[in-house]
Amino acid sequence: MEGADPARQPRRTTQEAPVTEKDAAIAELQQAHDRFRDQIADLPDSAYSESFLGTWNLSQVLAHLAGWYGEITPGFSRVARGERPTPQGVDYSDADAWNARFSAQPVPGKGALASFDAAYADYLAAARALDASFYGSDAESGRPRIGNRLLQGAGVHHFEEHGPEVEAWLRGRHA
Repeated sequence: MEGADPARQPRRTTQEAPVTEKDAAIAELQQAHDRFRDQIADLPDSAYSESFLGTWNLSQVLAHLAGWYGEITPGFSRVARGERPTPQGVDYSDADAWNARFSAQPVPGKGALASFDAAYADYLAAARALDASFYGSDAESGRPRIGNRLLQGAGVHHFEEHGPEVEAWLRGRHA
């Protein structure tokens, strides 16, 4: 402002920290989570047993997501210790078998949402605990670093995959 008294200008007492690649990756995950969760938060218990994704119902979809969080969450700690994210002898390449295993253990009704919330909270906490150096892209290869890959696979990708399916089901319920 021209002619404004500098003594009357508000002072910044803290510097804003720059957004790191870790912050950006976690924010992307949280935004995807919030979009997904917001559309199911107010559903009645009975909605959780309605099949809409092949034979899967909402309880099974949430069990599937929670199952992957349970598998991937310890991977953040392993990475921090300099280990592979996947436990020795475990192979995730047959995703259909893992998906079937997880979806076979649904919690009924709104309990499915509570179970999903708890698994997601653990997953998010593990992601936040991993050092920022594990996020971003490798300068030489351009490939995402492991922190980003762990968030994309079990997190952002799953919300991008199942969010529109849930949305379509919800539209059909109200049609």
